Amino acid sequence: MVDDPEIKDELDDAKEDLRDALHELNGRVEDSVARLRPDRGLRRHPIKTACVAGALGFALGSASSEVAFLGLFALGAIMLSRGHEAVGPDENEVGRI
Repeated sequence: MVDDPEIKDELDDAKEDLRDALHELNGRVEDSVARLRPDRGLRRHPIKTACVAGALGFALGSASSEVAFLGLFALGAIMLSRGHEAVGPDENEVGRI
């Protein structure tokens, strides 16, 4: 197929680089999919999950739209403030209790 050894070496190097890039991309995709699993978040942060569920139930179950708006606003503010906390990958609420 290819008679020139230099071209053959370049093709082999390109194939190896492509395999390495594909392997790295597969690893990233697997990590992203693992991070998106909702059951992990529920198990690692049960207190926050219960608070969010309670606030959401309060906001959506209220008869007044103003109270629902305030409840959702407070929920959003809490979620934003909690999102800026630096938490290590191995820390969770169960381990702190």
